Amino acid sequence: MIRRVLFSLLTIALFFSIGHAYAADGQGVSGGWDERTGYFKTVSDYNNSLTDKISIPAADEGEVKHTGKRESKVIDGTRNHRAHGWTTWVGVYHYTRARMEQYFLGTTYILTDSGRIWGEDGTEAISPWWAYDPDIDDKARTYYGH
Repeated sequence: MIRRVLFSLLTIALFFSIGHAYAADGQGVSGGWDERTGYFKTVSDYNNSLTDKISIPAADEGEVKHTGKRESKVIDGTRNHRAHGWTTWVGVYHYTRARMEQYFLGTTYILTDSGRIWGEDGTEAISPWWAYDPDIDDKARTYYGH
């Protein structure tokens, strides 16, 4: 138990020193998906989704279509999770990004990140696996933009 608490404190300290950033800082983010709150289509919706339950459906047919989900797998006896996102935006050079994140004390911390996967028409992004830790409230999030 003490080891778990010390690990959690060290993890939080590490996140504060090098691992935090806002995904939707207004620079090219058009929308995305959050596993707890659903879809969002603006930076304002993103900021609200950190604390409020929202439900914004994907865009109408013929526009951008974005899907996200959390995937789980047992690796070496430990449950792992990752974020997986797809974006279809015909004729538009765009990106999809998938992250496992933690929202703690008003800040979003990046646990794993696919980076921006760029392409035209359709893109797919998958974050690296994140080993489940009961002391960290993680969640899958995906983003798209151009």
